[in-house]
Amino acid sequence: MLDVGFGELFCFGIIALLVLGPDKLPVAARFAGRWYARAKRYISNIQNKIDRELKLSEFRKEMQDELDRLHSLEQSMQARLKEIEKASQEQRIHLAEQPEAACAPQLKTTYILCHVPQHVVPFCTHQQLRRCERQNDVIPQHSSVELKIAV
Repeated sequence: MLDVGFGELFCFGIIALLVLGPDKLPVAARFAGRWYARAKRYISNIQNKIDRELKLSEFRKEMQDELDRLHSLEQSMQARLKEIEKASQEQRIHLAEQPEAACAPQLKTTYILCHVPQHVVPFCTHQQLRRCERQNDVIPQHSSVELKIAV
């Protein structure tokens, strides 16, 4: 910290002994030691505060990066939700524009060969019936949904 070597301390001790004398030297050494300890503690506290501030700023930066990532994820989810809503709306419009004749069950005529005269048997597939039922159902209108991330 101060780059003081042993030789320099020895030289300082001899000068202090000559200036203060053997009676006042121990008192002066204790006084100097206390002030040195206080200065060292003060410098150590400042270094610790600086380290805490740096760690805190790094933590804040990491948190901000995560918040930015979450906001971008939220925006992409909003965009996907709007796409799904738009596709659903287009499908509703498309189903509403279809003529009612398309909802009527489509009958297929099949002929069965047997010993009796030929009979016409109407045939309608299950899928066609389900499609017509779905088209005749009332499709509920959903309000737009907003996704928000609580931070």
